[in-house]
Amino acid sequence: MSDAGFSEEEVRAGTRVLSLFVSPLTARVLRAHVDGPKRLADIQGAVGMAAESTVRATVSNLCEVGALAKEAVGNSSQAVETRLTEAGKEMVFVADVIDTWLSQAPNGPIPPDSEGAKTAVKALAGGWSSTLMRALASHPFTLTELSALIPSVTYPTLERRISWMKMTGQIEPAEREGRGTPYVVTEWLRHAIAPLCAAGRCERRHLMAESPPITHVEVETCFMLVAPIAPLPDHVDGSCMLAAQTDSEGPEGVRGLAGVAVEFEQGQVRSCVPEVSATPATWAVGTPEAWFDAVIDGRIDNLRIGGERPQLALDLASGLHQALFADR
Repeated sequence: MSDAGFSEEEVRAGTRVLSLFVSPLTARVLRAHVDGPKRLADIQGAVGMAAESTVRATVSNLCEVGALAKEAVGNSSQAVETRLTEAGKEMVFVADVIDTWLSQAPNGPIPPDSEGAKTAVKALAGGWSSTLMRALASHPFTLTELSALIPSVTYPTLERRISWMKMTGQIEPAEREGRGTPYVVTEWLRHAIAPLCAAGRCERRHLMAESPPITHVEVETCFMLVAPIAPLPDHVDGSCMLAAQTDSEGPEGVRGLAGVAVEFEQGQVRSCVPEVSATPATWAVGTPEAWFDAVIDGRIDNLRIGGERPQLALDLASGLHQALFADR
């Protein structure tokens, strides 16, 4: 499976599926199968100008990850065609979400088949897998500071990934006294949680055995980036904990919790920090699957919501969906 050149230690939940789309040909090959099984010649004709060897390699890769399945044509043992599996159908949805995100780029829509799209998706996957997004979700940092925070990634690699993210409009420099240029996330990068959620749910449903676990890093990053852009009623004041179960197990096999504490004032987020309390005033808690469904589909029925002001938790959970998937 393609991992866009990331080391195995870097691949986080969602990266394996997202990285398939670093090559725009992946989406074109998948979409060529939407109306039914295809032989290689039919795929070649549908995707346009691409070398047969490249198309063949893409088909083979998608078969390897379970997005396409081969089947014989008629009674011939030589002639085969490929069809979309359930995993492949969900990957078409991932491709659609990526295209929507690319259309929202701050410097103007990025055509899905362009080099710009390839660079943007690669930059997003690199920022996610290296925990750059987790670091910048909480605070502006310079390259030197980020290098100290993320020792698992070499300085040249980190510099290159920051350059990609800055060039594509996912982060931007901020003014600060002193040495070095700190970087902050853009609103477009906050919206990038949409394709990451779509890719994560696809892995969870169809590639569970070979996908990385969901940890506190993924949970905290998602909540910290999206909560500030979630639309809420103007009168909302108070606090709420958003938390998800992780795949790590604590004592007696109990799955851990990771999340954030969000403070509101007149419908605006005043603070959002990584914190899980045993006695939160108000909360929304769920499994990764429940949160994926809540954020992507707006289905909040599988979340556990409670506390002093359950409507606040409901509004916030619904706001996450509205921020990322308002048109779904």
